[in-house]
Amino acid sequence: MISLPVVLAVAALLFGVGVYGVLGQTNTIMIIMGVELMLGAAMLNVVGFLRYSHPHATSGDFFVLVLMTLMALEGAVGFALVVSVFRSRRTSEADDLTELSG
Repeated sequence: MISLPVVLAVAALLFGVGVYGVLGQTNTIMIIMGVELMLGAAMLNVVGFLRYSHPHATSGDFFVLVLMTLMALEGAVGFALVVSVFRSRRTSEADDLTELSG
């Protein structure tokens, strides 16, 4: 079994890469991918703490399944919005999408 500090270190690394993807990029697809990485890191923390605190319990499996579903929904809606904006404006850069009128 992998120890809890190793799981937390990997999750912190994933979260850091996700924060860089959100704050350091201008492409909206990269921003959405950064948010997905941050949600994945949070889910990894949940799994790590549940396995550490209750090694034989399966009570957190449903919670992780809900988190994975939310990640998939967020990605699908985000990419649909990016495709819609790209079709109307021909750009996917976040700096060019400052006004909400179509």
